[in-house]
Amino acid sequence: MTLDPTLKGAKKQKQKKPKKPKKPSTSPGKCRRCCGRFTAFLFSHIGLCALVVGYSVMGAFAFRALEAPYEEQKASQVSHLRQETVRRLWEITDKLNVLYKDNWTGLVEAEVRRFQKDLILAVKEGYDGKEGSGQQWSFSGAFLYSLTVITTIGYGNIAPKTNWGKLVTILYAIFGIPLMFLYLTNIGNILAKSFKYVYGRICFRRRLGDQRRRRQQQLEQYQIHHIMLQDAASPNTGTNSIVDSSTLIRNKLNSDLSKDDLDDDTPNYRNKPRVTVPITLCLAIIAGYICGGAALFSVWEGWDYLDGSYFCFVTLSTIGFGDLVPGDSVVSDDGTQEKLVICSLYLLAGMALIAMCFNLVQEEVVCKLRRLGRSLGLLNDRNDSDD
Repeated sequence: MTLDPTLKGAKKQKQKKPKKPKKPSTSPGKCRRCCGRFTAFLFSHIGLCALVVGYSVMGAFAFRALEAPYEEQKASQVSHLRQETVRRLWEITDKLNVLYKDNWTGLVEAEVRRFQKDLILAVKEGYDGKEGSGQQWSFSGAFLYSLTVITTIGYGNIAPKTNWGKLVTILYAIFGIPLMFLYLTNIGNILAKSFKYVYGRICFRRRLGDQRRRRQQQLEQYQIHHIMLQDAASPNTGTNSIVDSSTLIRNKLNSDLSKDDLDDDTPNYRNKPRVTVPITLCLAIIAGYICGGAALFSVWEGWDYLDGSYFCFVTLSTIGFGDLVPGDSVVSDDGTQEKLVICSLYLLAGMALIAMCFNLVQEEVVCKLRRLGRSLGLLNDRNDSDD
């Protein structure tokens, strides 16, 4: 019995199941995973560096937009005040056709006092005597200001004068200071671990080379002593037997030496010594960084070497007196923006270096205190291993 082909086609169509609609590619779970990965990247080592730099750049744009127009306004007001003073002085001179010293001096002195009073008021309101390209609230100046805020240095030579600038500074510091502390903790920790690893490897190789040299000397002395004893015990033996015995002893001792060297190269994780960096080395690193910065700022700012060292120490220690600040002699030169940005990066890298050295010094002090406690009987090896 044969079926009609039209019936077969109808059965096949009935057997086909309707296709389910495809789910959209953007699901809430995928967005959540992407946000989680992005957050994890931000709080990684590279992410924290990028976050601090980006936060400082954002603050530079914000403070420049808020404070630069006010600075330009004050500069134009002082310029207008100066022109008005010159005009009034000319009017006084023009009215007095016959110059009488007492009259002319009295009127000019009153005009100069008025100009002096208005100028002091303008300085209190933010005028710094710089006009044109030498303004404080350029991008580089605002970038340096944003870094001094979140690092709690606060030079004081540049400060917001507008109400919005003061409010944004408060909000910027509230979020920026914890971010800077997190950056210093994280970066200082990874730098301390890396430096300690390199220092430990260098010390291990040096100690291993000293041990090999001492062992080689001891083995050579033992070999000579053994040959002399063998020669004294059998004076009638020939030189060939002495040479053969010497060769056998040398081969045996070299094989023992190579075996011991292999054992020394194999790391013993159970009895692995704790690596600590000396405090003197940490102080030498800080001193070298300060001396390098002092030489750089001495060339750029026209300071002597002592002033450059004083500025670097006061800055990296977050004291920030503000008596010496970068930008006084650089603003009139070409490449002002690049130089002040490099100063800001020097500050950012120096803070991380200081955090690394403080971490290493802390470990060294704790290790010395533990040794003192064990020598006094206050600690035992079990407590030390638990720590």
